[in-house]
Amino acid sequence: MALNFVQTQRISQKQIQRLNQVQIQSLKYLAMNSFDLRDAVYAEANKNPALEIVKDEIEEGENEGSRTSGLSDYTRTGTASKSGEEKSDAFQSILESKADTRESLSEHLLFQFNVMNLKENQRVLGTKLIHNLDKNGFHILAPVSFLDFETDSQEDLEKCISIIQNLDPVGCCCSNIEESLFVQAKAVKNPPELALFILDGHLNFLNPPVASKVLKHITDFAREESEKAFNPKDYSFVKELSEEDVEEAIDFIKNLDPHPARNFSSNENAYIVPDVYVTKIPFVKSGSTTDLVINGSDENAHSFLIKKASGIVPEIAVSKDYLDIARMKNLPEEQKKTVTESIQNARQIMEMIKYRQDTILEATCAIVEAQTEFFEKGPGHLEPLVQRQIAELLSVHETTISRLANEKYLQCEWGIFPMKYFFTTGVSQGSDKKSGETISKDRIVFEMKKLIDAQKPGEKKLSDQKLCDILNAMGIKVARRTIAKYRSQLNIASSYDRV
Repeated sequence: MALNFVQTQRISQKQIQRLNQVQIQSLKYLAMNSFDLRDAVYAEANKNPALEIVKDEIEEGENEGSRTSGLSDYTRTGTASKSGEEKSDAFQSILESKADTRESLSEHLLFQFNVMNLKENQRVLGTKLIHNLDKNGFHILAPVSFLDFETDSQEDLEKCISIIQNLDPVGCCCSNIEESLFVQAKAVKNPPELALFILDGHLNFLNPPVASKVLKHITDFAREESEKAFNPKDYSFVKELSEEDVEEAIDFIKNLDPHPARNFSSNENAYIVPDVYVTKIPFVKSGSTTDLVINGSDENAHSFLIKKASGIVPEIAVSKDYLDIARMKNLPEEQKKTVTESIQNARQIMEMIKYRQDTILEATCAIVEAQTEFFEKGPGHLEPLVQRQIAELLSVHETTISRLANEKYLQCEWGIFPMKYFFTTGVSQGSDKKSGETISKDRIVFEMKKLIDAQKPGEKKLSDQKLCDILNAMGIKVARRTIAKYRSQLNIASSYDRV
């Protein structure tokens, strides 16, 4: 049997979009974090003399830090000799060139943390928390952003934080100095109760640290709080306080260390700066400001102001000298071509950086608008949101939002969060998956855990079905098996085994 092959030609039209070099470079800048972009800008400025660094807040800050702003009445001044200055410079050079051989804070904490008997997910979570500490031993990113709801629970997070806080040095893995001092105070055997009260949100009472004035601050505060309706706290202990008690508390607090990580090397410390700030402000009427403002759900409450971070990436401009050269009439053609290309390249870099800044701000506005409840109430209130939704709002490709969310950080009143944190999948409510109604897993877990934690000792424990009924009544329609699944992932026992 013979086979006959016939060759034919067909003409078809296809529309293919190809990115030019400027667009490709723009996307590369968009994917960079602030520090990488800073290095890229300086690299371009070194290659292109038409690109000028106009302002660099980091460099200016370092220079200003070396100046003195004035002399006190107790300062002695004098002029060093030339040989004295040379010896001083040589000594300083030796100090700066000497390697820091001290153990890093993360190494010291991990050595202690890894010998503990913990679940595997807790060990992973604790390691992330330790690597998230800055040179002072405080959180860089909000700890809740490291939670993996597939394996971790809020109890896991709280347990890991508590363990790390009580490792040597005590007081690390905290949000700020005040929390660190409070942790250190609780770790001491029989600490003064008044010292614990002051460190538990009332450190401002120590301004100034004079016993009589501190006692007055405490007395006035206790009186005002006691006069409030439905105040559950008892401040009767204040009536028995004396200046001697206050003096004892002040001396105790003075012996605590506000910088517990000071004796460790800072070589491994990570530095994360936010790319954008979201600040809660009084409600702003539409069109009354030129700032980027997203209104909250309650018009009588507040709005959210969105601002880009500044300081890391230097400000750039086209060199005025090069512009003057380009205007010269008798400039040789070859030289004029080189100058023109350099100027054009400098302007393209400026446009690419502006595109990056504008895209980050526009995406942040869209995120804040989609996740308003989170910015109002905090973690546990995320709505289902995928990168495709933000891409459609901004009329860009989904990969552009993926690049934007990479290594970018947002700071709000709840802490610093990776941009990726705000993208979460939705869970279909009820049995009708075609209805299109979804709710984020973050919200379901938060509400479910809140119900379980609210139960008092001795009360009948809420079963999965009861939790399902309560959540359904709240408008969160989920199946009982979904509740059982999430409860199991949170390592919460069933109602029969729960203590």
